[in-house]
Amino acid sequence: MKKTNVFQRVFLSFLAGYMTLSCSSDDDNNNAKTIGPTKTGKFVVAASPGSGKLGTGTYFLALDHLDSGKDSVSGNLNSVKTTSSFTQIVVNNSNNLVGFIYPNGSDLGQGKSGSRAFKLSGDNKIEELKGSPFITGRFSVTGNFGKYIYAISNNDNSYIYERNGDNMTLVDKPIDLASHMIEDKKPSITGIADRGNNEIAVTFKYTNSDNVFVAFMDYNFTIKTVIQDTRISFSGGQWRGAIYSQIWPDQSGNIYVFSGAGSGNKTTKKAGALKINKGAITFDSDYFFDIETAAGGYKFRKVFPITQDYYLIEFYNETSDSGNTSSATRFAVVKMENKKFKWIDGIPDYIQISSNGWPLAHKGKIYLPLNLVSGNSAIYEIDPVTGIAKKGFELASDKEHIRAVTYFEN
Repeated sequence: MKKTNVFQRVFLSFLAGYMTLSCSSDDDNNNAKTIGPTKTGKFVVAASPGSGKLGTGTYFLALDHLDSGKDSVSGNLNSVKTTSSFTQIVVNNSNNLVGFIYPNGSDLGQGKSGSRAFKLSGDNKIEELKGSPFITGRFSVTGNFGKYIYAISNNDNSYIYERNGDNMTLVDKPIDLASHMIEDKKPSITGIADRGNNEIAVTFKYTNSDNVFVAFMDYNFTIKTVIQDTRISFSGGQWRGAIYSQIWPDQSGNIYVFSGAGSGNKTTKKAGALKINKGAITFDSDYFFDIETAAGGYKFRKVFPITQDYYLIEFYNETSDSGNTSSATRFAVVKMENKKFKWIDGIPDYIQISSNGWPLAHKGKIYLPLNLVSGNSAIYEIDPVTGIAKKGFELASDKEHIRAVTYFEN
């Protein structure tokens, strides 16, 4: 195990959105009464000034709610600025945030990748944790499992973040992908889903195979078994060098493995999803959701869990254009068990949307930040049952862009 040179100690065994930003763990099904101090929560909007391009920094603004309101982030005494611009933002357990930095626009040094870690302070402002920032190698997919936040490197290793008090530590951890080659090709990791109990389901992509592969590992990245299925292509979306996980658990513990069939994928297979039942290590042979046909021929790039077995999906704008840098500003909700599909109503038309930020799933709804071609960026609350969105908090200046919204407890 390789230890980064910024730490004094190595730990044993971190953010959506998921910037995937990972969703809040505040689900609807926890009816137990908690005895003890009540935790207070804050929504936090991460936004960038100017055109929203990398290199302009990020402002964090804490809010009591997202239902309404209008405010600016730059020049706001209640917001906190960091010099870094984040391409991916991951939050874990409603109290740890890691923002990931690509070389393009990096403030960590010419051509350097890295990250910064934050918490919500006692005065309800974002505060950088000790040990941050971190210099890393190039990474692709990010997310969280257990108490960790991760970033997968392009070179058979992973960066694992763990918070201890006010300190964030990082371990550069190798993964034995060479032992699972197909012919002379090693797999790359395109997504991770937490199954709990020290087990993760990990999607593999092989450049010489058009099938979907899932590896079952423990939290230490020890590979136990690998399964494959021919019904869909590889799982994972892409924008330039960033990879977006398309494998997610539902609230009952089933795993849904999506394949958007986009990002330049030349497959003839339909964009859709397979299911791994709770506790199983095989694909459910009776389950296949042809999402592409349900969507009228559109392929997709990102998938975000909402609640129960509802998911928000980001689709490409054109049925004939689903490349690595193609626009994807159409959105729909799917209910996986019943294979129900609905385009979102109540948001701006896709041609009016320039980009979206990392969304937040919270108390049965999902809050989606949308940046417009012309006009102010705003957060839309989406009800997955009805597929209807309503506009909530918006930025006061059309020169600011929302990169993410999340929820913290202190």
